[in-house]
Amino acid sequence: MCPKSGKTEEAFPKSAQLNQLERILKAATDGIVTLDKEGRYTYTNDAAERILGVPREVILQRTFDQAEWKLSTVKGDPLPDEETPFKKVLQAKKGVYGLKLVIERPDGERIVTSTNAAPLYDAAGHFDGIVEVFTDVTEQHELQERINALHHTVAHDLRSPLTVIQGHAEMLKDAFREGKVGGTILQNVAGILGGAEKMNRMIEDLVDTARIEGGQVSLEKEPINLEAFVWSLQQSSQEIVDVNRLITQIPQNLPSVSATPDRLERILLNLLSNAFKFSPPESKVIIQARKAGGEIIISVTDKGKGIAPEDCSRLFKRYFQVKGPQASSGVGLGLYISRLLVEAHGGRIWVESKLGEGSTFHFTLPIA
Repeated sequence: MCPKSGKTEEAFPKSAQLNQLERILKAATDGIVTLDKEGRYTYTNDAAERILGVPREVILQRTFDQAEWKLSTVKGDPLPDEETPFKKVLQAKKGVYGLKLVIERPDGERIVTSTNAAPLYDAAGHFDGIVEVFTDVTEQHELQERINALHHTVAHDLRSPLTVIQGHAEMLKDAFREGKVGGTILQNVAGILGGAEKMNRMIEDLVDTARIEGGQVSLEKEPINLEAFVWSLQQSSQEIVDVNRLITQIPQNLPSVSATPDRLERILLNLLSNAFKFSPPESKVIIQARKAGGEIIISVTDKGKGIAPEDCSRLFKRYFQVKGPQASSGVGLGLYISRLLVEAHGGRIWVESKLGEGSTFHFTLPIA
């Protein structure tokens, strides 16, 4: 048996503690940085390097107000110097918590963060700098934005057709009360039906989105001849598809696609109704199809005002609507639903557009 030493060994040596602390900081998913009293960065972990989009060696050469990344508010306004976490802690000598900021990386990506910052003190108890911990909450922020947009839709867009219905109903009530059953009765009825139909479309979009996202929509695919399908669609949907403006360029020998008929109809009607709505009344809308490998590319082209480049990448997102005098009166779900349905069929959807020249929406479907 070995003799006991009179000296007690440390259960956990300081070097091991420091190594463990370094491993913890390295593995942390939140960005962690420290700054000295002058605002120079003195430490950064891997997550901070990833979120800021700047290499560690570059971060450690910067001060809080001279860096490749920029801080802004969630509304996109530049963050005033005195509102930065460093200045807040420096002035108050106490922590700030849950500060929501946007980090604009050098590559242009915007990361929404929830930031906590607290003062650091040396062994003598003197203020020695600050530590910041920031969490990427971009997805949560976007979800909240979508919820807010939905609330706006329910409060505003659904209220508009309801007001029309109520107005025409009041006029009808007064007309019947006074025995005036002629005149504008048909216009009032048409107004009520139009308003009710508009509300029904909005509600259908909301319900369909929830069903598709929840995996509650089954696809019963079958071979579909596109040329015959589009011709039939023109005849059955003349309130949406203006036959005189639509030009079809679908080869007769084109292979059939594998799709669910009513879902394909929904995709095409969404794209065609947008094309007719956002292009001059006398202009033509062209629907084309061609084979590319093991799939068919279907395209809908209009001669409208086109779409700004910054909007093209967001068109197929939930609740997104292009701003302007011709903005849709719907809930901003038509193209989003089209994307979900196309992807459910194993295809993809995208847009090509030039301002002042028009837009072409493309989507693919597998060959049957």
